[in-house]
Amino acid sequence: MTRRWGARAAWVLVVLLAAAGGLWAGRATFAPPSAPEAGSTVPLYTVREETVGSSMSFPVAARWDKAPLGAGAATGTVTSLEVAEGDTVAAGDVLYTVDLRPVVVMSGTVPAFRDLAEGTEGADVRQLQEFLRDAGHLVDRNPDGEFGVATTTAVKSWQKLTGVEQDGVVRAGDVVFASPLPARVVLDEAVAVGAQLAPGQPVVSSLGLTPTFVMELADDQAQVVPTSGPVSVTGPDVLWDGVIASAATTSDGLLVLTLTAPDGGPLCGTGCGGVPVAEKDALFTGNIITVEASTGPAVPAAAVGTLANGDAFVVAEDGTQVPVTIRSQGNGRAVVDGIAVGDTVRLFGERNPADDRDTAGPSGPASTDRSTP
Repeated sequence: MTRRWGARAAWVLVVLLAAAGGLWAGRATFAPPSAPEAGSTVPLYTVREETVGSSMSFPVAARWDKAPLGAGAATGTVTSLEVAEGDTVAAGDVLYTVDLRPVVVMSGTVPAFRDLAEGTEGADVRQLQEFLRDAGHLVDRNPDGEFGVATTTAVKSWQKLTGVEQDGVVRAGDVVFASPLPARVVLDEAVAVGAQLAPGQPVVSSLGLTPTFVMELADDQAQVVPTSGPVSVTGPDVLWDGVIASAATTSDGLLVLTLTAPDGGPLCGTGCGGVPVAEKDALFTGNIITVEASTGPAVPAAAVGTLANGDAFVVAEDGTQVPVTIRSQGNGRAVVDGIAVGDTVRLFGERNPADDRDTAGPSGPASTDRSTP
C-alpha cells in the first residue's frame, strides 16, 4: 500500500513539472517581441563648391584635302627629294632633283612646257620674270613677257645661286609653275627616288594651309550629341577649343560634324603646322560639351529629387524639402541654386526611421514608410 501511494505521488509530480514547463514555453512563445532600437540617423552630405559639367568623347579626324598644284616637264630619274610631306613651300624652293638637277617651284598658272631663252615671249616668260624680280635678280625692268638681255642676265644670276650651269636658259624641266603659293604640299606618289619621270606628269599637290577637322558619328551616337555648341579637341601636347560649325548627314547615315575655332577660323589656329600629314587622317580626341560647366554649391546628383510637376528639391538634415534649381550636372554631381555651401542635406534613398512624418523622398512621391511597433 505504501509503495502504491509513493508511485502515485511520483506520477503527480511528473505531471506538475510538465505543466509548469509547458506554461513557461507558452509564455516564451506568445510573449510580444521587444520594441526595436531606434534607427540610426541617415547619411548626410555637406554641400561644397565644385565645377560641374558634362561632355562626351569621340574621335576627330584632321583631314588635309589634296588638290593638284603643278605638273612637271622633266624627263629623267629622280635623284633626291627636297621636301617632306606637309612642308610649306614658297616660290624658289627646290622640290626634288632629276638627274641631279634641281626642280624649282615658281608661282604661275601656265605650266612649264618649253625651254625659255633669249628671244622667247609669252605668259610663261612673264611668270619667270615675276619670280626673278621678286627674288631680286631682275631690277629696273617690269615683267613684259619678252625674254631679253636683262632677263638673260637675271637668269644667270639665279642659276649661280642654285648651282647649275650659268647659260641663261631655263629648261622646261627646271621649273614647276604652281598657284597659289606659298602652299603646304605633298609630292605625288610617283615622285620617288629612282623613279622615272615624264613631261606633263602631276608631281605635287597642295594640302592648303590648314586641315579640316571632322567628327563622324553613327546613327546611335548621333542621337545623343548636339549639332552645335562648344567642343574641345585634344592630342599629344595640344588642346584646342572650338565649336561645331556645321552638321551634315551622308547617304549612308553618318552624321558629319565640322569643327572650327570659335571665330570661324581653323581649329588648330597657329599650330596647324604640327598636324601630321599622311595617307590616313590624323586622329585626335574630341569632347562635345553636352552641359556647359558651372561653378557653385554642388551635391551628389542622387540627392536631388523631382516632384510630379518637375520641380527639383533636396532634403535638409531635419527632413524638410528645399526647392532647388539645377544649373548643371554630370559625372554624378549637380550644381544647384537654392542651397549654400556648408549646408547639410540627406543622401538619396535614406531617411531617419525616427521621423514620424510623411516627407517626399528624393525619389519623388511622398514616402509613407514608417516604423510601427
